[in-house]
Amino acid sequence: MLRSFSLSVVVILLLSSGVFANIGQAEGFSINALNMVQRVGGAGWAESGNMVMVDHGQSAYTKGAVAVQREGGILLQGARVAGLGGATKVLQEASVDAGQQQSIVAAPKYGLMEQGQNLTVGLDNVIRRTSGIGTAAAAQGFIGGQRQVMVTPNGTAANYQAVGTAQFASVSAGPCSNVVIVNTIDVDMGQGQVVTGRFAPPRR
Repeated sequence: MLRSFSLSVVVILLLSSGVFANIGQAEGFSINALNMVQRVGGAGWAESGNMVMVDHGQSAYTKGAVAVQREGGILLQGARVAGLGGATKVLQEASVDAGQQQSIVAAPKYGLMEQGQNLTVGLDNVIRRTSGIGTAAAAQGFIGGQRQVMVTPNGTAANYQAVGTAQFASVSAGPCSNVVIVNTIDVDMGQGQVVTGRFAPPRR
């Protein structure tokens, strides 16, 4: 309820403004992560993992326009191998690329609101087990999202997109087995908005 009231106040203030300003802003982030666990011969176990958290935002407030955007995400990786003899290897690769931009162009008679988002995620899990006795397990996942809001006397424009993806693999095998497991996930998201129209005339 409080958010709705605040937004209404912003819109009223913008509509009563007689001067409009230009706004331009952009942000983005990239994550590249590699996690590998390997066991060769003998008896034992090993495990490792990665965790990455990203969160940032931008806002611009001028006399006549507001632009706000925010994006972030969490990436988790984890792998474990255990056994006797033979060889076991787990390889995890993850990549995330995100970006978004906003622009508000004010002119004496006409205005332009434009914004766009892109978010791509790639996850790869590989388990290789040769001979020996043992187990291996691997899991990784990413959750993230982006949101944008622009407000001018012409109205309000908003974008929002989110993704949640995960993969898991495990193997348990005897002394004479050879196993290969491959998991692959690719996600590509994007959207854009363009709004044109006449700004409210200045009050005299």
